[in-house]
Amino acid sequence: MKKNDNRAQPFSIQIRTTYADLLERLEDLNTGNAMASLTSCTLITKAVKGGKYLYAQGRLSDGSQRQVYLGPLDDRGKALKERFQQARKDSASEIAAMEMSAKALRAAGMASLDPVEWRVIAALAAEGVFRVGGVLIGAIAYRCISGLLGEKLSSASAFTADVDLAGKTIPIAVHDEVASPQTALERLEMGFSPMNEFNPAYYGTRWKAGEGEFKVEFLTPLIGKDRRGALKIRQLGVPAIPLRFLEYLIENPAPAVALGRKPVLVKIPQPARYAVHKLIVSRERKPNQRLKAQKDLQQSHELQQILMQLDPEALDEAFDAARSKGPGWKKRVDDGQKAIDRLFRQDRTRT
Repeated sequence: MKKNDNRAQPFSIQIRTTYADLLERLEDLNTGNAMASLTSCTLITKAVKGGKYLYAQGRLSDGSQRQVYLGPLDDRGKALKERFQQARKDSASEIAAMEMSAKALRAAGMASLDPVEWRVIAALAAEGVFRVGGVLIGAIAYRCISGLLGEKLSSASAFTADVDLAGKTIPIAVHDEVASPQTALERLEMGFSPMNEFNPAYYGTRWKAGEGEFKVEFLTPLIGKDRRGALKIRQLGVPAIPLRFLEYLIENPAPAVALGRKPVLVKIPQPARYAVHKLIVSRERKPNQRLKAQKDLQQSHELQQILMQLDPEALDEAFDAARSKGPGWKKRVDDGQKAIDRLFRQDRTRT
């Protein structure tokens, strides 16, 4: 009997350690510490009425330049300037080290973005989209889960995938920072523009590049009664397609590394919730989407097999959280699990 090798393969402990270190460094760079801010601005000296003064000069997220007064260029100002220059050197060294780590991960076969995907996701990250609650979902997120778990997922697609970006409105009292994914897309100069929708109520929820079929789609949870038309995500300033069951998927998203020309810090669903959500989605597929439903089940099965070894408690909690939402949720989850049993029992009988 031939053994079935269509399963996840773990990366070496060295590669998993390299990934964990890279993720930690990217998070540090994103927390608003001195390194993160200093790499985006320069210090300049101005002579005003016989005195010398120190200013920070840089660009805001909207692309405009701004100068911030720091104080006179006295001993304290000179010391600040020296610390800034040293921090720039340290930051450049740190970034170079991170890029070397990312290169090692790609060489080891860890899933990465193609050039188009990378340009778009890097632009969204630079705009602050993931910092204010944006979450990658879909095929690209699944590829990122591979690195997060330290496993080479057999069901991760290598084809160029659209960017599916989910988010929910965060009250301004909780988080008043905003980001503009539309501005980020326009700055890429790839010809991105809103797609014409059959239903005008969804205009602006999907953006398409000027060449090819590459799209960016904005999604948000649908809670309560069904509705027609988009919902706006406040802190992203975009209309989004409301989807049932999405709030479960994007709750407490995980930071992850998106590999490409340079590593990018993104937010993706928790792997355990991704696995359970795929069960639910598979039950929502129409009869003519049988192959997509099968892919949903394959991805859920593969993640469950890994998580039962790596973090069974997280998997149990994800199942419990979904089933506790009501009988409709529980039925979809349980029916999805039964479908997995049937699918992989058939696979076993063929080997």
